[in-house]
Formats: sequence, C-alpha cells, structure tokens
Amino acid sequence: MADAVIEAGYVSQKLQQDFHIEGQRFLFTQPRKNMKKLITAFQYHLYNTRMLIELNFRNLKLFFGLVTSLPRSINGYLANYLYSLLAYALR
Repeated sequence: MADAVIEAGYVSQKLQQDFHIEGQRFLFTQPRKNMKKLITAFQYHLYNTRMLIELNFRNLKLFFGLVTSLPRSINGYLANYLYSLLAYALR
C-alpha cells in the first residue's frame, strides 16, 4: 500500500507514525502546489473512480438485493451476484 502515497512526504514523520496502524489506517493528505507528485496516471484514475464504484455497490446492496454474507456456498454467492447484476441491467 506504500506505493499509493499521493505526495512526497511533506507531512511530519511524527504525525504519520501517530496516525498509522499497521494494515488498517494510512494517512492521505491533499497535495499542495509545491509538493512533488509520486502517483502514476493509472493510480490517479483508480483513486478518482473509487467513489463511483462504491456508489454502484451501495445501489446494488440497497435496491437490488445484493447480500454478501447470506449465501452459504460458492454457487449461491455467484448466483446472488448474477441476480443483482441482472436486476440492475434490466431495470
């Protein structure tokens, strides 16, 4: 996850260490004009499209019955996803 850092580290090291919890929490800050960008174009695209992906999954869960904890088998899990996607596509 270290390669997803957006800026070159203009945040104090102490603040990063206080905020960081291994595998759970990372500090992302808004880059300023004088900061060196360390993100690739593909990572930037993924970062910007994350909200759209999460909104689509939210809609599938709220309105089309996508439940990820209900199915008890692989086939039931895939069938639940398929039914939700079909309901979304045929609405």
